[in-house]
Amino acid sequence: MNIKKYSFLFCFLLILTSCAGLFFSPTAKQKFEEGLALFNQGNYQEAVPRFQEATELEPEYTKAFIYLGRSRLNLGQWFDAIPPLRTAYSLSPAETKKETVNFLFDALIGGALEAFKKGNFKESIGYLKEALDIDPSSSDAKTDLTKSVIAYGGQLLSEGEFTEAISQFSEAIQLAPGNLDGYLGLAKSFMKKGDWLDAMSTIKKALEVAPADEDRIKFQDALGQ
Repeated sequence: MNIKKYSFLFCFLLILTSCAGLFFSPTAKQKFEEGLALFNQGNYQEAVPRFQEATELEPEYTKAFIYLGRSRLNLGQWFDAIPPLRTAYSLSPAETKKETVNFLFDALIGGALEAFKKGNFKESIGYLKEALDIDPSSSDAKTDLTKSVIAYGGQLLSEGEFTEAISQFSEAIQLAPGNLDGYLGLAKSFMKKGDWLDAMSTIKKALEVAPADEDRIKFQDALGQ
């Protein structure tokens, strides 16, 4: 008798948990539905405050966070799209995370590219590393990360931060062992720091991985600049 009683209670609690979304406040649901109607009409700007209010009223309203992020994405507001999509990703149960992960990935890539354009290379690197944590197989994200790391290394080199520049260019080479820009920056950083043996070792390695004579000549010319 007790076993049946506890089994019933367990099933009841399971149903309550799975239907947690049914217990959101009527006001939050109304705001979400208003936002969804506007979203489906392509009126993303007007949908944003509705979804925003729904998330403020119900901090675990996963769908409201998803659509708030999606509205921001459709408006090209990459930086603003990231926080709600991060929240949605953390709130989503394992079986539905896939619905959120693609939107979050797109927001992170968009934010990274926007930060890169503004010269905020460190911020760009952070977004791209987060994107790769979500999808380690993305070759595009890895390529963009390599570019951002090299650009950040160049910025540090120009500011006289040679040790940090060496760290960034070394990371770029690990990400893309055939990228001569990474070797070029690393060699120049060693030279500026006065580490001539490491500079020569880097140059030698670069000339070994250079795929063609033309690339070797370009590398040597750039090194002399």
